[in-house]
Amino acid sequence: MVARQRVMGRYVWWFCLGTLVVNLSPSCSAVILESIYWNSSNPKFSPGQGLVLFPQIGDKMDIVCPRVRPGVVENKDPEYYRVYLVTREQLHSCSIGQSDTPLLNCDKPDRDVKFTFKFQEFSPNLWGLEFLKGREYYITSTSTSSLQGLDNTDGGVCRATSMKLVLRVGQKRMRVSAKLFITCV
Repeated sequence: MVARQRVMGRYVWWFCLGTLVVNLSPSCSAVILESIYWNSSNPKFSPGQGLVLFPQIGDKMDIVCPRVRPGVVENKDPEYYRVYLVTREQLHSCSIGQSDTPLLNCDKPDRDVKFTFKFQEFSPNLWGLEFLKGREYYITSTSTSSLQGLDNTDGGVCRATSMKLVLRVGQKRMRVSAKLFITCV
């Protein structure tokens, strides 16, 4: 009788362990997504469309500011941006309000500057971003890419070069034409 209880106890222990592993495995599937380089020469920003990504809860992604490498002569001027998390309406109109706070200030081209997104439903940080599965989030810049146009609030690279990003959190990539995404008037 005691031997049978021990064997039964082992089966229960293995069953509980297996159930725990199976239940935790989706949360262990977080991915570090490819960084988005926020500059006007990034070909991922499709003309008239921007860029659409499908991060999942638990994933991480960086938006990286343009950098001028010391000692390297570039053919173009440094680029400067303020990058904002905006509403859908702001993304379509390529405009932000004076009171909107930037997520990322790309105003130091001689330094490595980035913003890391951790796609989580709850943030332990009081000022941390929280993302809900099934929702869309919008990121853009209305700067003109020049230092003088850093604080521009209308148009800028959002309109000129479609530097806008849609994050469809927790959604599956559909095989619908990307041309349905965004058009700016």
